[in-house]
Amino acid sequence: MTSGNQAPAVTKAATGEGETVTYDGNEYSIIREGLADILVPASLRQKDGGKASDEQQVFYNPIQQFNRDLSVLAIRAYGEDALANRKLNVAEKRLEKEKKKRRRAEGDDGNDRPAKVQAEPQTQEKQGSVEEGEDEDETKTESTMRPRFTILDALSATGLRALRYSHELPFVTSVTANDLTKSATESIQLNAKHNKLGDKIQVSHDDAIAHMYRRIADDLSQRDARGRPGKKNKYDVIDLDPYGTAAPFLDAAVQAVRNDGGLLCITCTDGSHWAGHSYVEKSFSLYGASPIKGMHSHEVGLRIILHTVANIAARYGLAVEPLLSLSIDFYCRIFVRVRHNPQAVSFLGGKTMLLYQCAGCSAWETQPLVRTRLHPKKKEGYFFKHGLAQGPTVDAKCRHCGSTMHVGGPLYGGPIHDQGFVRRMLDLLPTLDSKVYGTIPRMEGMLTTALEEHLPGPEGEEEEGAEGTEGPEGAEESGQVGLRVRAGVDPREAEMARVDHAPFFFMPSRLSGVLNCQAMPENLFRGALKHLGYRVTRSHCRAGSVKTDAPWETIWFVMREWVRQKAPVKTEKIKPNTPAYALLGLGQTGDDAKAKANASTGTGTSTGASKAEEGEEGEKDQPASDEELRKTLVFDDALARLGKDKAKGNKRLVRYQDTPAQSIISMPSNQDPAIRQAGELHLQDGKLNYTTIDDHKEQSSLPEEIVFVLKSTSPPLTGHSERFLVAYLREDSEAPGQPYTLHLIQTDHVPNSLLDSHLISGLPNHLSPEHAIHIIVSTKAGTGLALACWETVVRPLLKLLFSSIPTGLGDENGDGERYHVLTTRSAQSIKQFAKSLCSRRQSATTTHPETIILLSGDGGVIDLLNGREDTDNNGNDDGDHKSPSTNDPLPTIALLPLGTGNALFHSLHKPLYDSSAARTTAVPSPLVLGLRTLFRGRPAPLPSFDVSFSPGSQLVSYDDADAPSPHRHDSQVSRLTGAIVASYGFHAQLVWESDTPDYRRHGDKRFGMVAADLLRESHAYNARVHIHPASSSSLFPSSPSPLSPSSPSHEIRITNHQDDDDDDTTAADGPPGKFSYVLAAMVSNLERTFTVSPASRPLHPALHLVYFGPVGGERTMEIMKAAYDGGKHVALPDVGYEEVSALRVTVLEADARWRKVCIDGTVVEMPHGGQMTVSRMERSLFGVLVDSSLLG
Repeated sequence: MTSGNQAPAVTKAATGEGETVTYDGNEYSIIREGLADILVPASLRQKDGGKASDEQQVFYNPIQQFNRDLSVLAIRAYGEDALANRKLNVAEKRLEKEKKKRRRAEGDDGNDRPAKVQAEPQTQEKQGSVEEGEDEDETKTESTMRPRFTILDALSATGLRALRYSHELPFVTSVTANDLTKSATESIQLNAKHNKLGDKIQVSHDDAIAHMYRRIADDLSQRDARGRPGKKNKYDVIDLDPYGTAAPFLDAAVQAVRNDGGLLCITCTDGSHWAGHSYVEKSFSLYGASPIKGMHSHEVGLRIILHTVANIAARYGLAVEPLLSLSIDFYCRIFVRVRHNPQAVSFLGGKTMLLYQCAGCSAWETQPLVRTRLHPKKKEGYFFKHGLAQGPTVDAKCRHCGSTMHVGGPLYGGPIHDQGFVRRMLDLLPTLDSKVYGTIPRMEGMLTTALEEHLPGPEGEEEEGAEGTEGPEGAEESGQVGLRVRAGVDPREAEMARVDHAPFFFMPSRLSGVLNCQAMPENLFRGALKHLGYRVTRSHCRAGSVKTDAPWETIWFVMREWVRQKAPVKTEKIKPNTPAYALLGLGQTGDDAKAKANASTGTGTSTGASKAEEGEEGEKDQPASDEELRKTLVFDDALARLGKDKAKGNKRLVRYQDTPAQSIISMPSNQDPAIRQAGELHLQDGKLNYTTIDDHKEQSSLPEEIVFVLKSTSPPLTGHSERFLVAYLREDSEAPGQPYTLHLIQTDHVPNSLLDSHLISGLPNHLSPEHAIHIIVSTKAGTGLALACWETVVRPLLKLLFSSIPTGLGDENGDGERYHVLTTRSAQSIKQFAKSLCSRRQSATTTHPETIILLSGDGGVIDLLNGREDTDNNGNDDGDHKSPSTNDPLPTIALLPLGTGNALFHSLHKPLYDSSAARTTAVPSPLVLGLRTLFRGRPAPLPSFDVSFSPGSQLVSYDDADAPSPHRHDSQVSRLTGAIVASYGFHAQLVWESDTPDYRRHGDKRFGMVAADLLRESHAYNARVHIHPASSSSLFPSSPSPLSPSSPSHEIRITNHQDDDDDDTTAADGPPGKFSYVLAAMVSNLERTFTVSPASRPLHPALHLVYFGPVGGERTMEIMKAAYDGGKHVALPDVGYEEVSALRVTVLEADARWRKVCIDGTVVEMPHGGQMTVSRMERSLFGVLVDSSLLG
């Protein structure tokens, strides 16, 4: 460690594990999480696979990244709201002071007030400031100083939380990183210095409890004139993240945090205590409560910890408000707000409950420890009266199955989440950078599930709540919490008294196990409860969970009906004295026993058809009675549709994640898919059917899923002469962690139709040993599936191909060093590769053919085109880009479409789409088409165009548009190369504005939002546009023709002008025009279904111009819809469409906002009067693989 102001000696080096640094001769490996870097001794990372030794108490736990990401988000949501409220309170207070001063000046309150009060107005104002929790200095200099916001990381270890809070929360003024061990504090100091946060992070080497009590004592010794303790030493946020229980720290923490709404963040990793049943005595000694044994034990554990915190805080007149309480993997994470509110504390007994749990059927009931109910006032209104709770709400035996009832608790009985707080966190998610916060999908899924957990109390509830839970009656909703209170009840008191009427979940699969019947599908179970008039949701704790306001009697009725209608059981195998025997009514007499017996044997008939289909929205002319609804309960498709979760539409959320390590990033497995041995492959009813030999299961595939067929080197198992290997691909882009499933089967028989179209008998030329093969995995392309596609699909297929077909290279057992893989790390990775490729080819005396397998979208192709060295620097200004020799083979691009629009790919494969539509056959997915082209396609020159710009043109982008505070980056540009489109007007503006931070945070929705805003503005773009007809071969500035689409009839006039002094045609500076849309396309489609240029053909080097004038937003939308209808927009009278050899756009807009042009997704800002010139290139820079049918 360095001392004083001496700068440490720092060196950096790249290693196999990442970057390393050296401080004072000690080497450290750098681990980055969020925006923070932590240093781990390199020697430790080399031991035991990077795991710290027993002596080392300072270590990094990557599994907890979700915890830390969530904590940053929670503190941000809390802090922004708290500071805004604090500022508002200060303003209101200042306004009140000004009113008092005016009254004094007017003589309204001087003579009638006590002299002491008049003599000490400043003292009282100062005391009022302290009472509000504001520092005196902060109040005085509020207009010039940042508001004070402090955090205590009480058990800091390496200081990673403190580093992240300091880096990622801009409103934080100070973070105290405390730890008991000396090695930890030294590590914190080193990490703070490395991250340049020494001025914000205060390192404390102390016992966490002693540290907090010491600050409490300082405040207690600094009381004001009224005897109230000081508050200057309190923290805004205290984070307790121990390895084990947080119980010993809670008493100090609730006192050391601000008591006007401070935030307490608590982690407990001792789940075996609060969520298990093997250490009941330990749970009681730590938390003062007993856990239970059951499927909802983790939800019980959350309420145990909340009870402990609330009970400790209540001793000091502090009330806790749970903001977010989550059970995550092996630990819990709880966020509570602490306020000094003795009135709210008085309601704690009514919000504390005991839990009675059946050991047989898992039914549960609750009982409050204090009876809190509404009582009428003498005049008008009601107040809450607290009294002794009545005796047990249950018997010693379960009333449903007769098993023993166990008791657990005490537990916190109020809501465990604050809906407003959770919504604020969800609203902040789109603003986060996925590169910084690697667990955004999991955070979104868990927070959404937590938000949906809330079930409002029943309408018209009596003084005694359902199942022993008490609450106020009435029918009015109070605010967003959905609390129904009687008129005349103080809403603040009603909120204090609010309890959770559905505190626990259950598992339908567990209930099916109790009855020994087939498990009921979740949607059917949910639909049945909804059909009976109850509300249903799920718990974040466990997949397959159900939370409902239905009583257990109704739940077991649904299960019995399921047995009766769909899953009958053999009653003779159910033994007496078991829960199933009692629940099904076996051995009983009377009407109830008859009904239960019918349920168990499946006898009896349904008394009516299901009303789920006719009443899925729950709207009926008159509410049906419970008996009528039970008679119409039928388990059918309509009931399943009723139970389907429609909250998020088709969006797939990562609600539950079993493997903690996967919460950081969904990395596909490197293990190759197994080759399954199968019987003969037969085509029947549009499906390929086969039976696997090892387990004799019938399987099927679709012809459009087939990638290729190879001749296997294994001998046939039947009388056939050959054996084949078939590869087919199943896709589910929304499946978390596994978007692709590659299936490999070996069979003796493949239908001839498949052999004709998919058999590969030898290596294609572009994959032969003579070619250098490069794999580019664009990790940020499209939806970010390129890496998963490479690892689970492309790499195994290449390995299989190279090992199955002899090459003579001696590596038939694997892919060896056949290719080089580039996984992109930044937006410049592909351009840098292209520059290296160009430099290498120019310096080589002989060039070998090269193949680039590009897992990307259109952006990857454009980066390759523009990544070569700028030839303008070498004096070449003719728009053509030289290669060493015109006879050298072009590098060939094999494009696998993993972008968003994939315009180039869809345009190259449009004939295949059209032919499939003509044959009414299913079209393979774009990825399967791309793989087929990779393994069976042929190369052809890729047409491209050159774009030059006037001086002063700027390439505009954002360094990282997804970052919390992205910065715009401008750079000079004079020339670009494109292969798709060059545009000005609506299209270019849509591309640019959808990538700005204001819209980027809205994800995929941003394109529709930008389009709607632009159509609403309907800006008419001021420009001159000149063109060269397709028959012209000259380049600008020789003889352009002006376009003027501003005539009243929207007629497009093209006029040629002659220069008297020159035989060549020259440009006439005609009047500027008004345009809505100017787009030159070298492709037919911008999306698979958006045909912008129907006359464009694959591989044909022609530019087609599409343009129209200021027709208004509504008409523009009609034109766009026609483009989606097979490109019919080009036949509309107000749309111009023709082939050109070149065009020039002169931008005449005064506002820089409207001076954006777009080249294949790259945006350039033009100066006023600047020109963009687009010319088709006579020679291609790259080749591209296409389907062989396109080449004849």
